[in-house]
Amino acid sequence: MKNATRHSRLTKRQLGKILSGVVLALCLGSGIGSAEEQHPHHPIPLEQYIALLEDPKRDEWQKPAAVIQALNLQEGQSVADIGAGSGYFTLRLARTVGQKGRVFAVDVDAGMLDYLRQRLAQEKIQNVQVMQVPSHDPLLLDGSLDLAFICDTYHHLEDRDVYLRKVHKALKPNGRLVIVDFYKKEGIPVGPPLSMRLSEETVKKELQGAGMNVIEKLTFLPYQYILVAQPTMNAPGASPVKQP
Repeated sequence: MKNATRHSRLTKRQLGKILSGVVLALCLGSGIGSAEEQHPHHPIPLEQYIALLEDPKRDEWQKPAAVIQALNLQEGQSVADIGAGSGYFTLRLARTVGQKGRVFAVDVDAGMLDYLRQRLAQEKIQNVQVMQVPSHDPLLLDGSLDLAFICDTYHHLEDRDVYLRKVHKALKPNGRLVIVDFYKKEGIPVGPPLSMRLSEETVKKELQGAGMNVIEKLTFLPYQYILVAQPTMNAPGASPVKQP
């Protein structure tokens, strides 16, 4: 009986880790990625899923206000929130760029985007364009963005080299790409399994392969790195974002 109880407890811990990894990482940006990660195949019911994404406890480690401040956005700018999900960052981005600005909320998941539309309507936010896209293409117009923002989603992207080149084309000449993702190291209580994470060095190499250089790395988040990149031709004269 003692062995059976121990096995049961171990199973519960394993399930807890799997659930937290799926919910907090596979889909914190709602999970642009493989077909099994897309709507309607949620690991838990959509309502619970959204509640976890919007849980105030996430603020403790995601530090959304500090992240938004670090982006150094200006009123009137155009931003893409790639992997927008429930709108955790979308609404904050929309308020930051103001009515003259534009936010493109990009995601593969129809259910999440339906929820986001309702939320935008309730809060009377009118400068967000919600876009359901395929997993391989953000469908953004060339030269349209001041900033592309990918939070907790980059490690899900398929054919990242191709995807990054499409994001690159969507940036204005001095536009920036910001990637927020989990450190590839043990002991982090949230995020995907270690095998799914990407090291900063890997991401930097992939950005370089797509014609972009990292101009700034921010380290104020406890579990994640923030890499700020620009098209290579603009990197030498780029103005780094400010760390809060």
